[in-house]
Amino acid sequence: MVDLVTLAKYPFLDASKQYVKDNSLSIGEILNDPLYERARLIGVERLDNAFKNKDVGNRSLVSESDCVMELLSYPIARMIAVCIEDIYFKRRYALGEAVHAYRNLVNESTMFLTRVAEEFNLNVKYLEDNRWLGIYFVDYLHYAPTRYKEWKMINRSMKNGFIRISHRDLARIIQEALRVRINSELDSRVCDKTVYKVFESDIKRIQNMVMLHRKNIEAVPVGKLDLKKLPPCMKNILRAIQDGENVPHMGRFALVSFLNALKLSVNDILKIFSTAPDYEEEKTRYQVEHITGSISSTSYSPPGCDKMRTYGICPVEEIDELCKKKRHPLSYYKAKWKQEKK
Repeated sequence: MVDLVTLAKYPFLDASKQYVKDNSLSIGEILNDPLYERARLIGVERLDNAFKNKDVGNRSLVSESDCVMELLSYPIARMIAVCIEDIYFKRRYALGEAVHAYRNLVNESTMFLTRVAEEFNLNVKYLEDNRWLGIYFVDYLHYAPTRYKEWKMINRSMKNGFIRISHRDLARIIQEALRVRINSELDSRVCDKTVYKVFESDIKRIQNMVMLHRKNIEAVPVGKLDLKKLPPCMKNILRAIQDGENVPHMGRFALVSFLNALKLSVNDILKIFSTAPDYEEEKTRYQVEHITGSISSTSYSPPGCDKMRTYGICPVEEIDELCKKKRHPLSYYKAKWKQEKK
């Protein structure tokens, strides 16, 4: 049986959900009973912390009451997040929960991590005798952040289809699996009217906070780039990054090389990526500097329309008349500038 502190630290576990069921707690009770007022306050706190700090935050788990309130604050936060009805906010919240879980998981035993991994259907092997830890390559490719050099398969050893990983690596993979799960679950749900009524003031406050955040992003000048003149493919990639979607490596490569060709500085390109809910400056800077040639001997050219279509990052349904006449995203952008000067 899992102890209550563990359930509170990892409220996404099956055992945590079972605890709520075993105690016959209804949504009506959790939302309205004065006994759970603290859980409701913590639920809102999780959302604020996730948006501002990319981590839902730590709270005291000394007493049984502390643990129960922490545990119940998780489903409350999720219900409110759905009612915010903003994809950027939902992505930011999911990241905040996942990052918080990671920071706890790295301090657990490897055996505990393997049990958590099972709940995400991750095929993990752990040999306690020689402390060998590995994950099936399909799961690795699905959840590992392979856009970073140290995570690329060429830099990993593999045995019988299992890629060797460290304890910290497994915690990071679970973080990504949790983030993906929460994103999917939040996207599949609709706002409950009762939840909206109980948290209306907080929902409106957070919606205003997100709107202001978006306006601040839009107000920041980025070199001489005019976002309105971007071709549909680049707008699509940029929008996906800002919404926290999992953009494929080729999409990120196409955008960075495109911006570099327009003579934007590394810092200006980073400024664009910084609007993503899962932005990490150090790792993003490495990628950008590699593509632009700042730390390598090669500055890569942006792919043309044919390659964009081949890699599945040309939004065919969004192509406009000008797009049909051009064979390269740069040609589109330059043509837009010429149209304005006429």
